[in-house]
Amino acid sequence: MSDNEKKSGFKFLEKLKKIKHIEVYIAIIFIVVLLLIYMSNFNNSSGTSSSSSTEMTVTAYIENLETRLQEILSNIGGVSDVKVLITLDMNTASVDNSNIILDKFPEIKGVLITAKGVENTAIKLKVLEAVEAVIDITNGNIEILSSE
Repeated sequence: MSDNEKKSGFKFLEKLKKIKHIEVYIAIIFIVVLLLIYMSNFNNSSGTSSSSSTEMTVTAYIENLETRLQEILSNIGGVSDVKVLITLDMNTASVDNSNIILDKFPEIKGVLITAKGVENTAIKLKVLEAVEAVIDITNGNIEILSSE
């Protein structure tokens, strides 16, 4: 190192010593750098697993809908032991490297309901009307069977 480089380095250190609360400035810079690193990793990881998170979201959506429909139908007088299965129209999905890719939630294709008490035509009609009110699907795609 030459004498000029030593003098300029020494002058720089002297200037740093004169700055008040330098620790605060260094801490702020450190935090900003950490946040930038974290945000860049977050963006990269969310982009790579978008298809799997969408797949989980569709599964959770259908399971939630089935559970809520079971609870509601169980509250209809004369109906008990309700089980619901909802099928989806997967024609709107494409498969890429064994990952399912969806542009939007698939439409509901059909609903199968088994329950005790639906052998009574009036109760079966109430269940059918309830499902039609909750899900935008024609009654031809809804099947209600007695579980007795």
